[in-house]
Amino acid sequence: MRICLVIPTNRFDRFFIQVPLDVLTAAGRLRADGHTVTVWDQRLQETPPEGEAPDLLVLSTAIADRAQCYPLDLAPVRVALDRARQHFPAARTMAVGPHGTQLPGATLIELGVEHVAVGESDSATVYGVRALTDGITAPVLYGDLPAPGAVPLTVVGNSPRPYPNLDLNEWALPAYDLVPLERYTAEVIVDGLPQRGPSGMVLAARGCTYGCTFCHLPFGTRMRLNPVDRVLAEVDAQQRGGLRFQFFLDYVFGINKAFYGEICERLKGRDIGWVGQTRAEIVLKTDVRQWAEAGCQGMWLGAESPSVAGTSVHKRVTEQQIRDAVLKLKDAGITPFAFILLGLPDDEACVSDWLVDWASEMPAWFGLNQLFLRPGTPLYDQLAADLNGGTAPATWEEVREVTRRYRERYPADLDGQERRLTALPNYLGNAMAVAG
Repeated sequence: MRICLVIPTNRFDRFFIQVPLDVLTAAGRLRADGHTVTVWDQRLQETPPEGEAPDLLVLSTAIADRAQCYPLDLAPVRVALDRARQHFPAARTMAVGPHGTQLPGATLIELGVEHVAVGESDSATVYGVRALTDGITAPVLYGDLPAPGAVPLTVVGNSPRPYPNLDLNEWALPAYDLVPLERYTAEVIVDGLPQRGPSGMVLAARGCTYGCTFCHLPFGTRMRLNPVDRVLAEVDAQQRGGLRFQFFLDYVFGINKAFYGEICERLKGRDIGWVGQTRAEIVLKTDVRQWAEAGCQGMWLGAESPSVAGTSVHKRVTEQQIRDAVLKLKDAGITPFAFILLGLPDDEACVSDWLVDWASEMPAWFGLNQLFLRPGTPLYDQLAADLNGGTAPATWEEVREVTRRYRERYPADLDGQERRLTALPNYLGNAMAVAG
């Protein structure tokens, strides 16, 4: 097959345009399977790559760095699909990503694609292509799909068993040569301050063992470790491509001391800087000076709120732990960053308006989101039906309406708090605006 992997634009482009790691990983495996593959990253490329017209367009609804907090609005994805169809009207279309995995029927209808492949995006891409080349015509492609001639899945909102994850040893190196690698960006640290700059992306371990109910985990709750040699090969390949800074997408960097200790030891002397993300508890249990010696210049913490431990979302991190972790990172010469989440259920700090003052006094840069109720999270399962008249949402419009109603009923002015938070000098978006 000739396959074009398509990446839509999104509202986060104003901050960073990060390496589409899962798309490039799928591209590397598809090429190893004998296919001709191109990547059209519409965030960077106005027109598709040159070459023969593809037989198949594979649309990623939310690439790896957005899959944990995937957007509910599929309009930008439809725009990307329309652009691709204008260039390649004869190509078949398939969508992959969290939307199709959680609500395949609704995603088929809203996007108007011919197929949705269910599962972890890169694995679903590979398995979906294999199914199509085998002659399977079902609109929803999934793990237990029968042989060619299977009855198409038509139940909107049904979630069949996802395709299994390809073993990490089966993956070829990501196909970095298919994209303008040097144009991808993330937060980099220059003279101790964050700014937008060229950066690659690495995913050393997939999964997160913690059970925060608001969090969508595209890689599941079981930790799957990439071979260390593979991790370093990806770092080296991106460095040769002109990227001397990396973002580790791992959700809990450092959780496995032996694994991450070996990675850090082997990163020493490679002349790269990097930023990662983890939890306060892991920072407090780790000698983070080893991270700094390995090139770590910044680390994100899932802070959420100073009173998150008192909410019902199963995150037992105290205000003191967050502050101690921030200070420990600073003492090691690592710039601390904190994720803040507005609108958690029963969040006393948000309801009382304390959260804004707390953020202003935090000795860290922070990023900000309002809570979305996303299919695939326990919190959505708890609240969505009640907010949808007693039945589970069957369309993405109903899903979006669930979040709107939740915010409408929240006992605080979330939009007002967001405006005040984004005006603070330690809001990362303001640092990016000054630097860029």
